[in-house]
Amino acid sequence: MNRKQIEQEWEKLRSLSIKDRPQIDGHYPSDIVKRRELLLIAQVYLSNLINAKNKKNRSLEKLESKIYHKIISRYSSWNTYEKDPPKI
Repeated sequence: MNRKQIEQEWEKLRSLSIKDRPQIDGHYPSDIVKRRELLLIAQVYLSNLINAKNKKNRSLEKLESKIYHKIISRYSSWNTYEKDPPKI
């Protein structure tokens, strides 16, 4: 990913964090908690990707990018995973 793509991903994560916030007081349902947890994990890996890019570590950059995209893919297809969880 280049820097422009990374910045676009940050914007996407910010908007998803706001959009995915439930309008309830009290405890969030567990499915919402798990889904929001994926967004937090994605932020960590996107940050790791930036660090790898700054250190010019191509292999680590590739790994962090791959993990980030898998997490976002899982987040995006949450309803599919809920019905048929992947075998890991």
